[in-house]
Amino acid sequence: MQVADLARQCADNINFYTTNKMPAEEAGVMLTTPKGWKPPPKFPRGKLCVVKEDGSRVWAFKAMRILAWLVANGLVKPIYEDRDDFAVDTTA
Repeated sequence: MQVADLARQCADNINFYTTNKMPAEEAGVMLTTPKGWKPPPKFPRGKLCVVKEDGSRVWAFKAMRILAWLVANGLVKPIYEDRDDFAVDTTA
């Protein structure tokens, strides 16, 4: 998954939760990492869900924390307009 795809998925999940009157902080994304993957510095902690037969792992992360990490590292820019939803500029 590319950074732009991950950012869009996080924003979409947060917007879905907000639209359906659920707490946006609870929106999540699932990521699959290869065997031996080490997260970058200050990457949000996730919950390990499954270790697959090939050694890859499926993790559950909070979408808000992943999106905040992407913005803090300059990988995406949030779009600030007269909006009621989250949006990201992935051309950063």
